[in-house]
Amino acid sequence: MKVVYLTSESYIDHSYTVAGELGKHIELNIFLQAKEATIEIDRWCKKFGAEFIQRRRFRNPLSFMSEIFFLLRIRKMKPDVVWFNTMTVYQVLLAGILLRKFLVVMHDVDLHPEIKDKHGMFSVKMTMKLALKKICAASKVQSEIFKQQHGFSPPVFQLPVIDYYKETGETAEKNSLEKNLSGKVRFFFFGSVEKYKGIETLLDAAGILQNKGLDFELNIYGRIKYDKEAILDRIRNIVNASIHDEFIDYRKIHQIYNSNDVLILPYRQVTQCGPLLIGYSEGVPSICSDLAGFREYINDGIDSIIFDNAAAGLAVKMEEIIKDPAIINKLSNGIEEVAMKKFSMAALAGDYIKNFKKCMAS
Repeated sequence: MKVVYLTSESYIDHSYTVAGELGKHIELNIFLQAKEATIEIDRWCKKFGAEFIQRRRFRNPLSFMSEIFFLLRIRKMKPDVVWFNTMTVYQVLLAGILLRKFLVVMHDVDLHPEIKDKHGMFSVKMTMKLALKKICAASKVQSEIFKQQHGFSPPVFQLPVIDYYKETGETAEKNSLEKNLSGKVRFFFFGSVEKYKGIETLLDAAGILQNKGLDFELNIYGRIKYDKEAILDRIRNIVNASIHDEFIDYRKIHQIYNSNDVLILPYRQVTQCGPLLIGYSEGVPSICSDLAGFREYINDGIDSIIFDNAAAGLAVKMEEIIKDPAIINKLSNGIEEVAMKKFSMAALAGDYIKNFKKCMAS
């Protein structure tokens, strides 16, 4: 089976995991499309023998022609399936004409409420309109949402545990310098701070624990994208809380996870969650909102923990861990014994290949 895999810089982390495993089972030819080449992209392409393709701006008059030539080049490779991780607007317009068999993964069937990327939203709308039958979902929850919206269930390319940062991050020797010497449980939030991610719930819970006199650390990593001063003021009022209000370099992510104990994901909306899956790769458990997108990936109390979406409920779960830190090791063992067996790419590769075969037969 010959598959051409077209991905982009936005999905470089999970594409790393996917390509590393699928390349063992099928002939996989990879293109990574991005605005510009970076050292990170260059290293990624060298590892997989992939080719970097520059993505021109939509309004650039050369963009349309370059996409035509690119897709014609792919067609000449005579793949059984062309697999898009995402599509540009011009690719949506041209793929049905120039390619015989193709699929496109829709990573967010239910778009985040605060999304502001107008070109990205337009691309999604065009994909829905012109390539509806080619769409695949990145989780079972997203597949169900898609079915409710469009009347049929798309194939699922389940988002796997993401091992990219573990394999490309700073060394274990350097991480050893960050070992916990205080004995406090170190909770953390990772990712850009956006409204739908519910940072207020976490700060409310931290306030409850502080008022009880409980000792813990709270570390927040990610650029604040709204109400910055108000959020910073709230963080300053929490003892032993820190904020890294910046874009986090990919090489630091492995160290961040290994310098903390429990990830907090108090999201208000989710269909799939990269930070949770990075945590699984690192053996770091999470406390997550009670949402279907989390429940799909979590065995509550075994590999991570679900709370009831209220700050008081989150505080209860955090307090249990503060008073009994052995829970952390129990959950970490559950990740290895349960979550990894379900969501590692090695476990999911067979389902991916079945989807390719169905596409070939259609």
